[in-house]
Amino acid sequence: MSTPMYVTGVVLVLVTLVIALATPFVLLHYRIPYEHGPECWWCHPHLLPRRRDPR
Repeated sequence: MSTPMYVTGVVLVLVTLVIALATPFVLLHYRIPYEHGPECWWCHPHLLPRRRDPR
């Protein structure tokens, strides 16, 4: 087996494990009956820092 095939296989296995392990937590999170607001990083991700308003 060549190195690129091995690396591709390892990456796919790791992605599959992450998805399989995260699925129960995602399902539980979305079954929470109350609104948990904008501080919930899962529902409201902040990938980029917010700019300050120049007011």
